[in-house]
Amino acid sequence: MEPKINMVRNGWNQIRLQNNHGMCLDCLDYGGIVTRIDAFDRSGQLANVALGYKDMNEYTDNSPYFGALIGRVAGRIAGASFTAEGKQIHVQANEGANHLHGGANGLHQIRFETETFTSARGSGVRFHHRSPDGDGGYPGNVDIDITYTLTDDNEWILSYTAKTDKRTPLTLTNHTYFNLAGEKGATIHDHVLEMDASAYLELDNELIATGNVVKAKGSLFDFSQGRAFRQGLEDGIEQNRCVGNGYDHYFLLDHTKHESVRVYEPKSGRVLSMETTQPGLVLYTGNGLGSEPELTDGPSRKYGGFCLEAQASPASLQYDDLPHIWLEPGTIYKHETVYRFSTQ
Repeated sequence: MEPKINMVRNGWNQIRLQNNHGMCLDCLDYGGIVTRIDAFDRSGQLANVALGYKDMNEYTDNSPYFGALIGRVAGRIAGASFTAEGKQIHVQANEGANHLHGGANGLHQIRFETETFTSARGSGVRFHHRSPDGDGGYPGNVDIDITYTLTDDNEWILSYTAKTDKRTPLTLTNHTYFNLAGEKGATIHDHVLEMDASAYLELDNELIATGNVVKAKGSLFDFSQGRAFRQGLEDGIEQNRCVGNGYDHYFLLDHTKHESVRVYEPKSGRVLSMETTQPGLVLYTGNGLGSEPELTDGPSRKYGGFCLEAQASPASLQYDDLPHIWLEPGTIYKHETVYRFSTQ
């Protein structure tokens, strides 16, 4: 179906993508923010499975990054600095002494140029932005193009491309919070996650990666056979406790399966699967939620949603044994992540 565009505030446009089955995805040209995803449960009923604000005005702050595109560098850069071509580069320190999610004026705060389209894959919207040299402290003019496509197979496809004229770090992601219950007041405790990842990055008390790659097998970070979030949220080890009782960790994907992630919500029967070309993802379980203004489906609450932030890790700027995030002039940053909605 053709995308629909409505002006919602201050000139912002909301784009609705809808497939031929009735599944919908609403997003803004501001921050590429996904405000709503209506997905089917096992009885064929649609409900919203993405967290977002009831009042659109709240997205001008959006400290939890609900639904937003993140960059230039997703995640935390220790000390808000790194070395590029022998020169120390300083970026904005917006979380204590560290840099988080591209800084205060990262992609989540940008009004993108947009173009809607229909294709053989489905209906979609293309976001474009040129981040100028020195933007947030980062070197290079970077041209960024991101597309969202909603298919008749109930897939949300995110395609990322970028190029630069100077060597610069770049790793982009989307920060949508999912709750597959589609029910007011529900938490994610009983969601069951299966993930093709045998290791994760240890964090310190500032949520900065220590460089220690930890084997997940046999621990609360082992999701290879499927594990409910509950134990990690309620009775976790020190790594769970240091992030506010839950998960906020980078997992290194093994890529031995077509779908790297599968999340199942038993009551509704909804399933969210993910495949990606990225080397890993940040699993975040909404440990810091609860003080936000009212959301679309009621009050915000701790553990109200989870994020699967497919990306490379900015810790690679400090540790050479991790997949790097450098983009070189003359090369193209190109990645794709697919979220697939189904039921069982």
